[in-house]
Amino acid sequence: MYSKIKLVNLNLLLFFIFIIIIFIKSPCTFFLGRSINGIEVFNYYALNNSLWNSIIYVYSEAKYFELWTNLSAIIHSKTSLPSTLIVVYMGLVTKIFLIYYIFFSHSKFLITTFNRFVFASFSIYSTAVTPEIWLTSLHSKNFFGILSFLMLFQNFTNFNKKDFFVYRFFLVFNGLCSIYSSIFSIIYFFKYFNEKNKINFTNFVYSLIPLLINFVIFVFFSLKELATNDRFVVELEKLFNLIYNVGFRPIFGANLSQLIYNNIDFNSVKFYLLFFFIILSFLTIFYFFKKKDNILNLILLSFVVNVVFILAGSQYAHFVGGRYAVISSIIFLCFFLRLIQIEKNLYLNRFFLSIIFLSLIVGMIEFKFFNPWMYLLKC
Repeated sequence: MYSKIKLVNLNLLLFFIFIIIIFIKSPCTFFLGRSINGIEVFNYYALNNSLWNSIIYVYSEAKYFELWTNLSAIIHSKTSLPSTLIVVYMGLVTKIFLIYYIFFSHSKFLITTFNRFVFASFSIYSTAVTPEIWLTSLHSKNFFGILSFLMLFQNFTNFNKKDFFVYRFFLVFNGLCSIYSSIFSIIYFFKYFNEKNKINFTNFVYSLIPLLINFVIFVFFSLKELATNDRFVVELEKLFNLIYNVGFRPIFGANLSQLIYNNIDFNSVKFYLLFFFIILSFLTIFYFFKKKDNILNLILLSFVVNVVFILAGSQYAHFVGGRYAVISSIIFLCFFLRLIQIEKNLYLNRFFLSIIFLSLIVGMIEFKFFNPWMYLLKC
């Protein structure tokens, strides 16, 4: 009993430490707010339309539902609070809820306090979390996506009806707030297919609701052809940009990765590199399958689904970094977190642990002072 109370207190302490870390990154943001491109469209619509129409508003260029951004615009339209502050505090609410779930949910993946600390670090100060998405309601969709990923590993032992209602409410709510959350319905189906029971089936059905809504919205606006851009264009340079942003940057950070990336003549070696990464991917998948670990398989499938999604849906023909790569990068780091839990080979285990520590050290270094994009948060 004493050890359990001590563990809860430790988790509570870490919970507040991470909230303090959020404030440290850019304190003036909480007083001066952030001006975000794109939010003015939502604000203008909410100011000039009814509450219900503002709730169900869909920005035609995005072609998916963004409930959290709509709610942010509605608060702005109904109060005298400036939009620049509302987007910040709406973003803060998302992060606080995510951190709370990390430290106080009963997870099959985040087993120990150390696991929770590492995952919270990935989600708050790793190099994957770029200043572009920091404390904005518009880009809170990334943090809803992280939450939906983590909810895959919920342990339902001792769940009552109220717990299931809250869990499934957030399956739907997350998906309506974030396109990244809604695509996890594919993973929930795989989870049900792998372990057929009533709980997994019901969870899949609830997760499917926002995915179907977004699919209908996408088809509707695609047929209207209101948006013309480079989405759904996949070129070789885009694949290399993906490897850089999802495979290298989360571990080595922006500065070192960018130095290497900018000094490679891709025209002369790109096919060799592509061949190397294809072989490496097959070897990695083979190694994962040999482990026969359901949690590792869920992480792998989540990674593949997210990578395919950002490759197809990125707004640019040659770029899948920044806000697009956030969730995939964090899931990539989760491979190493799971492997230190199950790998019995001491040398491999220490190797994976060293990658985690390297990522966290670089993330902390670039968190505030050595990040080339920190100018976005300067007041």
